[in-house]
Amino acid sequence: MSLLDEVGNALHRTFSLIPLSVVRSVFIAVLLLTMLWVLRLPNPEITPTGRTARWDDNLKLWAWLALALQVAIYCVC
Repeated sequence: MSLLDEVGNALHRTFSLIPLSVVRSVFIAVLLLTMLWVLRLPNPEITPTGRTARWDDNLKLWAWLALALQVAIYCVC
């Protein structure tokens, strides 16, 4: 057995001790924090330059909706 096999097996044993419910909760928390970060982005950062702002150009809205869909999927499944 090589050194990489031993390291890989040690990591596998260590990570297998973490319950999947904790991993799922941390993953959902990261998505929720990203949603908060998206909402706090300043408007000049999210609208295309040289154009008047329209509702469908608001990247904040679409990013937030995509993240919310991911949160809903991971909470249901």
